[in-house]
Amino acid sequence: MNLRIGKIFALFFICALLVVGAAYSPPARAADQAQNFTLKSTTGTMVSLSQFKGKQPVLLEFFATWCPHCQEMAPELAKMRKSIPDSQLAILAIDVGSRDSFEKVKRYTQDNHFPFTVLFDEGSKVSQLYGIVGIPYVTLLDKNGAIKYQGYELPSDVMSLLKPGK
Repeated sequence: MNLRIGKIFALFFICALLVVGAAYSPPARAADQAQNFTLKSTTGTMVSLSQFKGKQPVLLEFFATWCPHCQEMAPELAKMRKSIPDSQLAILAIDVGSRDSFEKVKRYTQDNHFPFTVLFDEGSKVSQLYGIVGIPYVTLLDKNGAIKYQGYELPSDVMSLLKPGK
């Protein structure tokens, strides 16, 4: 009887992996075009990725208020904001919406005095669109919307990744 339960469990586990695998869409590869989105910022304005296209590169950082690694990355983003003017790089921190409310993200942003735009992804629609499965997750886009970098850490030299031919 124990052997039968083991086989049933193994079959259930394999089926679960197949369902998860079918639902998972991997993040876009470098040089792919970023998908447009519109999200509400913690200041109440609507921000679309398309408003930056053709004007300036964009760094997207997917995070959550409860994520300790995201909290560690926040000062690095603030430091980046101080060293790279907004005219040369837009920084959009996107709360993935999981286990957070808009009001909680707004308070978190105000308490930490973030010098970059913070957006709330209600229902995690944009996070799903981008295939985000772990946070913090960073996507760097050139001014034309092409993906130049993706990863779980900030790149060491963002501006070098944005040079033509990279």
